[in-house]
Amino acid sequence: MSPDLLSLDPLSLYTILGMALITYGTRAGGFWLMRFVPLSGRVESWLRSIPGAVIAAVVAPAVWKGGWIELTGLALAVIAIRLTRQELVAILIGIGTVAALRQLFPG
Repeated sequence: MSPDLLSLDPLSLYTILGMALITYGTRAGGFWLMRFVPLSGRVESWLRSIPGAVIAAVVAPAVWKGGWIELTGLALAVIAIRLTRQELVAILIGIGTVAALRQLFPG
């Protein structure tokens, strides 16, 4: 590997460091601000629903653009979450289904 591949433009370095600081600031600031929010039943329910909303936001575009393989993975993940109430199990089943079907039915 030549040294040129490992060199970094100062502007790029400052940009990466700035983005890292802003990311850390928003995360730390969110935790700091939540100290002042009383945890009512509504707020607690809202906080519990965030992980599912994030997963739905990540999965929805793939299923929308995908075909029957992605729909099958989603359907099995939904069945798994209903039966087990374990999010990680459902995610693994959905991803595993899509990966297996793509190997069996390429392109």
